[in-house]
This record gives sequence, structure tokens and C-alpha cells, in this order.
Amino acid sequence: MDSSNHKKLEFDRVSAYAAGLCMSAPGQDALQGLAPCLGREELLVELERVLELKSLLQEGSSLPFSTLPDTRPLLVKIGMEGNRLEPEELHDISDLLQASAALRRFLAANRESWPRLDSLGEKLWLDTFIRSAIRAIIDEDCKVRSSASHELKQIRHALGDDRQLLLRRMEKILDHCRRSGWLMEESVAIKNSRLCLPMKVEYRQRIPGFVQDWSGSGQTVFVEPAETLEIANRIQEGEIHERREIDRILREMTDRLRPDLGNLSYTCELLAFFDSLVGRARFALETASVLPAISSSGELRLIRGFHPWLLISHRDREVFPLDLELSSDEPVLIISGPNAGGKSVAMKTIGLLALMLRHGYLLPCSESSVFPFFPEIGIEIGDEQSIENDLSTFSSHLRQVRRILDGAGKNSLVLIDELCSGTDVEEGGAIARSVVEELMRRGSKAIVTTHIGELKAYAHEREGVVNGAMEFDRTALLPTFRFIKGVPGSSFAFAMMQRLGFPQTMLDEARSFMHEEHRALEGLLADLHRKLSENRLRGCELESAEARLALREQSAADSEASLAKQRREQKLKASKEIQREVEGARREIRDILQDVRDAPRDPRILQEARRKLSARAAEAEKRTAILHEETAHPPDLSIREGDLVRILDSSATGEVEKLKGESAVVLCGNFRVTVLLKNLEKTSRRQTRKADKAASHPKGWSAAPAPVESTTLDIRGLSGDEAVPRVERFIDAMHRSRMHSATIIHGTGTGVLRRRTHELLKRHAAVKSFRVGAWGEGYDGVTILTL
Repeated sequence: MDSSNHKKLEFDRVSAYAAGLCMSAPGQDALQGLAPCLGREELLVELERVLELKSLLQEGSSLPFSTLPDTRPLLVKIGMEGNRLEPEELHDISDLLQASAALRRFLAANRESWPRLDSLGEKLWLDTFIRSAIRAIIDEDCKVRSSASHELKQIRHALGDDRQLLLRRMEKILDHCRRSGWLMEESVAIKNSRLCLPMKVEYRQRIPGFVQDWSGSGQTVFVEPAETLEIANRIQEGEIHERREIDRILREMTDRLRPDLGNLSYTCELLAFFDSLVGRARFALETASVLPAISSSGELRLIRGFHPWLLISHRDREVFPLDLELSSDEPVLIISGPNAGGKSVAMKTIGLLALMLRHGYLLPCSESSVFPFFPEIGIEIGDEQSIENDLSTFSSHLRQVRRILDGAGKNSLVLIDELCSGTDVEEGGAIARSVVEELMRRGSKAIVTTHIGELKAYAHEREGVVNGAMEFDRTALLPTFRFIKGVPGSSFAFAMMQRLGFPQTMLDEARSFMHEEHRALEGLLADLHRKLSENRLRGCELESAEARLALREQSAADSEASLAKQRREQKLKASKEIQREVEGARREIRDILQDVRDAPRDPRILQEARRKLSARAAEAEKRTAILHEETAHPPDLSIREGDLVRILDSSATGEVEKLKGESAVVLCGNFRVTVLLKNLEKTSRRQTRKADKAASHPKGWSAAPAPVESTTLDIRGLSGDEAVPRVERFIDAMHRSRMHSATIIHGTGTGVLRRRTHELLKRHAAVKSFRVGAWGEGYDGVTILTL
């Protein structure tokens, strides 16, 4: 199907919106470039993955990452000999591999709940060597570590010593010039990457050195002292060596990646595909979409189906659901009804949902809906109701129909709006019938909208062709957007005239110009629709009454169950009392027997013992009978095969597989158990899920805190009062995330922000130490702290 048909069905808008719900640019591109599934089995696997991911998100589970780097340009760069990746780019490669490993572990840990997703996760490349190698040379701030090579470590150590020496020399000279009053500013300046003294122009000869720059006013000259020249040159040379060594390290790392370019590319594609699943799952959550049954017989049943783009674009307005059903032996549906009554929207809804399904989207409809797998979808929508308002001539309409017929085959879906309506009515009706007959011969499923009366009559007579109408409320003179199967629809043109305020005389005159047969047919259709509307109203009233009755029955059943529970509790309490009495009697019998053992030859003691034993035995039998009578639980005779039940003396639930007299065989998971009916109680799946959820989410559980996004805080431009609370929150977040080092950028300026920041750091309990930035770190415009 070409892109123009995607636009006609507004699938391009749906896919663009869903792509915006993805986590990354590769995922967005993968979703918008998604090819339709070619087979039913492939489609089911795709839909089940989206369904599992939707359930995962619906349960509140978090994915192991929230974003993915776009490494596609980097893979191209790796593939070209002689190229090297920058530290930030190597960091992105590491993040990609980290996301791949994290996702694979995450899905494997939940493979029982999400088996389809786990099968996708098993394909992800699991590598630890490359990630470890990248982390060994690149730190979290995307800088090359000094430990990346022995030579780089020595170079940076020497550079550090030289920079410290240069700073000490400059501070000494600066202090001398400050006391002498030769400076325009009392701080070292950097000009042409060299440390200079901002001296007043009249004193520039007092310090031997080289002029690196002048101020705009010409009053300040920036002098690099000759005393520091050798050290500065040595630093400059060391920085050149440092850059060369870093370049060598990065090239070497890039060369190590090149043999695994295929695995990296496959991992990137697989993660992008997973991200496309995320976009579709989030779209399903937003539109309450589900997985309908996929028919192999050609049956189409849409129950409470919504146009997805209308759900997105009309959030503040009511969107009407569509109910439409075509059996496997009803290949063609002819929809008629008034203009702006919903014919085209109904047809587009079916087409868009079928197209979304082929691309692996769940659908906003009832789970009872059934959709065939349509390998091909042909569309001809070119009237004024199309998105682009592209008015087509009859000849272009026929060209489109011819193109559709050429591509239509068995199980194809064909949608034609206003078939052959742009020509003479009689000729158009004849051509339309021929097109429908050809589609039936090809085994396609077709939905056609029309105003041609002859086509409505043909649909009434032709086996396999079904009439359908979009309902119109004659009282309110408005469409109801409700589909009615089996009857043709009237155009309600005169009602539209009346609604738009035409004079009654014009309406009467227009009616007089109609043929008597047509007026009779229109009247008959109007009466039929009115009776259908009345019957539906009565049906709704009956359903409401049945619902109220069912609610009362449920309430009565709940009350009965509550009373039965109270009786059982009372009986249990009474049985415990009886058990205590029986136990007391047993102890008394033991005492009697002990008396007999103590005096075995005394006839009076023996006779008295026999009397007491006989009395206690009779009383024990009576109490035992009462106990059995009180604790007996009457069997629930309403239990049937297939019912979900709970075993009373345990927390186990299962499904009744077979009834055997007063017993039942209950399937509990993977094992069967035979239980007396009196030890079973009916339950429901909702109660079972509620109990399972309560058991799996104990009180006190809470999610982990969100990770810190950066170890650097920039407070430049803030006032001191604005900066202090922000710095406090930053330090607290770093401390909670167990970060040990951080940087605060406050700039030089007037020095207020630096002073207020240092005052806070001195008294903050989480701060071990802090210092101003060194050479190459930002000098005194930044503060480095250790936690």
C-alpha cells in the first residue's frame, strides 16, 4: 500500500503520534518505517509482544532504561578505515551495550510473564569485554582517563607539575605588581591561551615580557612575563603530546570495535525495534487498545470500535463507537445513509484498524472483536470528506477502481467510497454492480458506501451482499453515527434542507418533483428506521431492567454469603467450646483411671469409677455428635464444571474439572485434587487477582529514587539567595546517589556566588572537602567538591 492510502486512512498521523511515544530517534524511525506483517503467525507474535509490553507498563513496571543513544552515524564512522570515535561517541556505544545487557537481564528475569518479549531479548548481543574496555579509558564525564595509558599518565603528571609551578610564579609576580599599583585588574587573565597580567598601559615596561593583547579602550595591556615563558612553552608542548596520545588511544579503541561492527549494528536495530514496541504499547495504553481475535475464516466483528485518530484529536469531544459484523459468507457490505452521517468514517475506521493490525498495533475496541488477516488493502476515497479535500473526476475514480481490482485477491480488504456516484445514476448503478460481482469472484472482503438506490436494491436481493445504514434522528435532524445492519439507509436530503433552514415551500416543491415510487420508498425506509429506533430503545430499557435485577440478585447473594460466613464463624466458636469441654472430660477420665490404679482391689472405688466413666462416655458422645452437627458445612449444589472455586481449608483456588457425586475434581495449577463439595466455595477471577496482588505488593514497598542526571551544577546568572537552595538540593541528590565528586560552576564575576557557595560547603555535613578549579578546570570560576 502506498503512502497516499496511508494518508487517506490517517495511518500516517497515528504512526507519527505513536512514534512520538518512543524513547529514541532510532525507535521513532523504526516505528514509522515498519513494514506490514506478511503472515498470520508472524502478526500474532508481534501483537503478543505489544500486549505483553502494554501489561508491563500498565502494572507500573519500569524499563531498565529511559532513553537510547542514536549510534547509527557512529556505526557508519566505525566502518570507515582511518576514522576514530570521540570520547562522547565511545560513551554512547558503551551506553548502547549497557542498555542491551540490562534489557536482556530484565526480560529473562520475567520470562514467565513475558515469554514473547524474552524470546526477543535472547537475540540481543551480550558483551562485557567492549564495555569494560571503553569504561577503562573513558570516564562518566566523557573524558579520557589518565589511566588509559602509562604514557598519558606521565604526560598529565608532568603537565600538572608545570601548571602548579606556573601558577605560583604568576601569583608571585601578580602580588608584586598589585603592591606597586601597576595593574588595571587584580587577577590573572588568559589571552591567546597564555597567562597574562592586565597592566596599565603606562607601566607596561616595568615587567619584562611579551604583549599578547590590548583592551578595547587601549588603557590595558596584557603582558606575558618573560619569567614564565619557558614554563608556558613547556606546558604548551606537553598539551600537544597529550592530544597526540589521546588521539592514539581513541584510534586504537575504534579499531578494536571494527571487527564487531555487525554485532553492534544488529544490537542497534534490535533495540530500535524494541523501542517501536514501546511506542505501540504506550499508544495502546493511551487509547485503551486490546488484542482482538484474529480470524482465519474471514469473519469480521467489530464491537465498540473507535477511530484511533479521533480518540487522539477529539479528547474534549464525544467519539462514537462503531459496532459492525460481517460473517464469513457475507463478503460485501453496502453502506448507505445521509451525507455527514458517518458512512465514510465507519468505512475508514474499519480500514484504519485493519491497517494498524497489519503493522502490529493493538486496536481500540472490545476484546470480543474479531478481525481477519488482510494481506492486501485496496482503498478508493477521493470525495470531499477525504483529508486532503482532493475532489476526483469520474474517470480518475474508475482508474482507482481498476487499480484496486488488479491488486485484489482472496482475503483482500477493499474500501470504496461513493462507488460510481459521479455519473448517470442508471449507468453508475450498473457499473457498481459489476465491480461488486468482480470483487466477490476474487474472494475479497469489500465495504462500499453509496447513494445509488439501485445498488441498495441489488444488495437486498444478492446473496452474500449485505445492506447497512447509518442511523439518522428525524426528531433532532441529526445523525446518531450508529450502524444498522440489514437495511438500506435513506439520504434524508429533505431533512437536511429543513435543518439548514430552507423555506417550507421549497421543500414541498422539491418533494413534488420526485417520482411516486421513490417517495414511497423513502417513506418506507423512514418508517423502518423509526421502528428500529423504538425497538432499540425498548431493548435498552429491557437491558437496564435486567441489569437492575442482576444487581439485586448479586446483592442478595452477597448478603446470603455474609450470613453464611457469620453462621460458620459462630459454629466454629461453639465447636471450640465443645472441644474444650471434651478435653476436660478426658482429663477427668484420666484422673478416675489413676484412682483405680492407686487402689486396684477396693470394690467401692472400682464401682464408682465405672459409674463415672459411663456418665462421662455418654456425655462425650453427645458432645461429639453436637460438634459434628454444628461444624458441618452444607455442600454448594450450584457448583458446576468450569466454575472457579476456593478450597475452604486452604488458600488454594482452581477450576472444577469434573463432578463426582458429593465430590469434585479441582484443577489447581498443574495438579488435580478431589475435594468434597462441602469443602468448596465459589470465587471469581477478580477476587483471585486481588488476593494475588495484595500478596505480591506488601506494604512499605517503594520505588528506587531516580538517578542523578549530571555531576555538574551551573548557577551562573542566579543571585546568592537563589543559588544556595539549589546547591543544597544538588549536594543532597549527589549524596543519595552515592556520587563522590561534583563540580559547581559559579563564574568569577563579583565573587558573591563563589563566597556564598563556599560558606554553604563549609557547613554541609555531606561535603568532605572542596577547592577552586585548577588550570584547565575553569580556574576560580568553578569549585570542585568531594562527598
